[in-house]
Amino acid sequence: MKKIILAYFFLFLIVGYNVFGQSTAKKQIPIKTEGIEISYKWKHTNFFSKKSPLMLNVKAKNTNDFSVKLYIKVNYYKSGILNEESDTIINCIEPFKSIQGCKYGMNFSAGSFSNAEINSPDFSFEIIPLEIIKMRSCK
Repeated sequence: MKKIILAYFFLFLIVGYNVFGQSTAKKQIPIKTEGIEISYKWKHTNFFSKKSPLMLNVKAKNTNDFSVKLYIKVNYYKSGILNEESDTIINCIEPFKSIQGCKYGMNFSAGSFSNAEINSPDFSFEIIPLEIIKMRSCK
């Protein structure tokens, strides 16, 4: 009896992951510059509500063998015209480490754009690594 219950549990776990675990937002090809790889994914601000506003989750990975200080910002465009830009975020990244999420300030709000506007073909954005500075250490 335990084996049957365990088998059903794993079956539901696998099926649940395949149905609910995959995000509709696709991860894009990383931007690579000066040993830094920047990737991103659109996520909902509230994990349990698909109607919640979208935010841009940015991940930066240092592939260098030295620490770097990264200055980054995001520009939002509608019909090719700059509508909004984020504040500049400054982070220090240790060698071969990555940073991501709100702990490092790498979640960017879409500002005044609604989810429908973000998903429209007129909307575009640009992640801009403003400056990458070689550092001895992040401490």
